[in-house]
This record gives sequence, C-alpha cells and structure tokens, in this order.
Amino acid sequence: MQNHPIRFGIYAGGMVVLLNLILYFVDKTLLASVSSLIEFLVVIFFMTKAVSATKLDLGGFISFKDAFKPAWLTFILATTIVVLYTFVLMNYIDPGLKDVIKAMQLDAFEQASEWLKIAEADKEVMLTSIENSDSFGMKSIAFGLPFSFIFPGVFYSMIMALIMKKEQRIIQP
Repeated sequence: MQNHPIRFGIYAGGMVVLLNLILYFVDKTLLASVSSLIEFLVVIFFMTKAVSATKLDLGGFISFKDAFKPAWLTFILATTIVVLYTFVLMNYIDPGLKDVIKAMQLDAFEQASEWLKIAEADKEVMLTSIENSDSFGMKSIAFGLPFSFIFPGVFYSMIMALIMKKEQRIIQP
C-alpha cells in the first residue's frame, strides 16, 4: 500500500501555492479575495483522491476509520504547505500585501457593521483590533495552524469518510 496522503497532500499544497502565485501576479486583491475558496476546492479534491486510492488498495471497500485517516493527513500536509508559503509571502516577499488584506478586512467590517447595526463604540473597538492585528505573524500562525487541523480539518475529513466509506457486507447462510 502506497502512502497516498503524503503524495496527495504535496500535490494539493503545491497546486494551491501555484494557483495563488498566478493570482498574486495577476491581481493582489483577487488573491486576497478568492485564495481561501481555491484552497478549499483543491484540498477537498485531493482529499477525495487520497481516500479513493486507499479504498482501491483495500479492494474497493473502506471503513470510516480507514477513510478518515488519509483524508485528514492529506488536509494536514496541504494546509501546512499553504500556511508556510503564505507566511513567507506575507512576511518576506511582499509585506505590503498585509496592508491590502487589512484594507479589505476593514472595508468588509464597515459594510457588515452597517447591516448589523453595531453600536459606534463597539465598532471602534473592533476596527482598532483589526488595525492592530497581524494575522500572518509567527504567533498567529503558530497558534492557528494546529487549530485548523481540528476545525475545519477533522470536520471535512469526517464528512469525506462518511461519504466515501463502503464496508463489505458479509452474508451469512
């Protein structure tokens, strides 16, 4: 049996990095607005491939546990690759990209606060919090990455395992 999660995790992480690089050179605001969607779609695709390949190795049948493991390991590896790439991009290659993203966050919050009718005092606290945060710093990444393995990683992997499991039925005479 091959190590499908490693292979497909590297493929997923590499594909997301490549697509993000293309978006980066085309339009930085486009990168900031659609990179999460691209990552989601690519990673889910390769999680599916890892579970399918493992299922094939097991003769076409796979339990929930055996389906969960390759899905989750693929997610962990792909997410780690993408987060490391994003850290390097935001902190060393183009630190100005942080400002583009922060401006988009502030604009989105301004619009949402109008819809939600947030009190002006609360709005100022939130705006200050957004302005002073560094979502792409070492502390944020070191804290956030392990939690992303649990949510949404475990959640996606459980759904994938539930959908793809196929247990062999034993017919008793």
